[in-house]
Amino acid sequence: MRYKLKVIDIVEEAQGTKSYYFEKPEGFTWEPGANIHVGIVGFDKGDKPNKELVRHMSIITLPGENKIGITTRVPGSSSEFKDKLSKLNIGDDLIIFKLGTRMTLNRTGKPIFLISMGVGISAMRSLILSYMENKQGIPSITNINVDNSGFIYNKELDKLIDEDYKNYWINSRKAFYEILEGKACVEEGIYYVVGSDSFISEVMNVLKEHKINKDNIIIDKKQEDIDRFWGF
Repeated sequence: MRYKLKVIDIVEEAQGTKSYYFEKPEGFTWEPGANIHVGIVGFDKGDKPNKELVRHMSIITLPGENKIGITTRVPGSSSEFKDKLSKLNIGDDLIIFKLGTRMTLNRTGKPIFLISMGVGISAMRSLILSYMENKQGIPSITNINVDNSGFIYNKELDKLIDEDYKNYWINSRKAFYEILEGKACVEEGIYYVVGSDSFISEVMNVLKEHKINKDNIIIDKKQEDIDRFWGF
C-alpha cells in the first residue's frame, strides 16, 4: 500500500545531513529497525516507475513518537532523488511504501553492538530508543559510529548513557578499528553493521578474524549479501 504523506518537520542534524519527518497514517505501525521505500511525488507516473526518484531508507522513529522520520545526506549532486528531496519544504508531500525490516532487536540474552559509518546510524536510533524503553533480554548495547563530517544524534543519545548503554563517536577509521577490536569483539555478541559496502566488508573481516559467528551478524541486506560480504 502506498501513502502520500505531508512533511511536518525538517531538522538539520549536521552540515549536509537532514532528518525529514512526516505524518503517521492512522493504524500504520512498524518494528524498531524497520525500513521503508520513500518516493518523490510523481515517481510512479508514466509507463513504469522512475527508480531514480525512490530510495530504501531506515525509519529513525518509534511508532510512539507519532511521526515517521528518515535521515539522509542532502543534497546529493549525483542523485536526482536527493536533489529533489533537498528542495522540499514543510507541507510538501512524499510517498512511502514497501515497509520491511531485517534489523529486529535480538533479545536472547546476548550483548549487542551497533556498528555504523556516517548516516548509517539512522538505522540504529530506533533500536536504541526501543532498548531504553525495554531492556528485557539484552544485557547491554554498545553503539559505535565513525564519521569525519559531523556526528548525528550524538547529543540526544549521549543523554541516555547508563551502566548498560555506551556510545563511541569516532572521527577516524584507525581509531574506529582500535575501538572495534579492543572493546567490541566479544564472541557471544550480536553485531548490527550499517554503512557502505566496503565498510561492511572490512568490519565483517575483523569480526571473522576474532571468531565471531556469521549468524550473529545482522546487516540491512538480504541473506545472500551477508554470505557475499563474509566471503570477501
